[in-house]
Amino acid sequence: MKATIKTLFFLVFIFGVAGGCTVIEKREGAAPGIQVRDSKLPYARIRMNTVNIIDKSLQNWGGDETSPSPEFITGKDPAEANKQAKIAIENTNSRRTPTGTLEVMVVVRNRTDFPLQIEGRTQFFDENEFPSDGPTAWRRIFLPPNGVGSYREFSSKARGINYYYVELRAGR
Repeated sequence: MKATIKTLFFLVFIFGVAGGCTVIEKREGAAPGIQVRDSKLPYARIRMNTVNIIDKSLQNWGGDETSPSPEFITGKDPAEANKQAKIAIENTNSRRTPTGTLEVMVVVRNRTDFPLQIEGRTQFFDENEFPSDGPTAWRRIFLPPNGVGSYREFSSKARGINYYYVELRAGR
């Protein structure tokens, strides 16, 4: 009886140690994508029918070494000036054209005292939120000081385009 208990204890110990050992596998090259679905990260996915400013220099004044200093732009201290973005999205909309394509319109406000040049492009998606084509070419948008400019893009397909996603960046 004691030998059986000792044998059983030994087997449990051996399987416990062996089960705790893991083999670390190092992968090289491309890996499959993982879709993020987390309530704590609601914006980790592409939000359809939205505009995204992808250039940090447009999101904070003084974030780009080529732009004037925040004190020059606003007369405020840098900590307070950096709380305000260079541009603001005033309005977005889309509509069907008479030919059936989807037209996307974005109104952008320059919140600085100097002219800005930004670029925009659009990705169109079908009813399953799958990209229908590659993104459009970057288009320049010229914004006067403290003024408003607009961006407009048309889908290349007339059918099956239901959603859009616009990206804005600083002019290159």
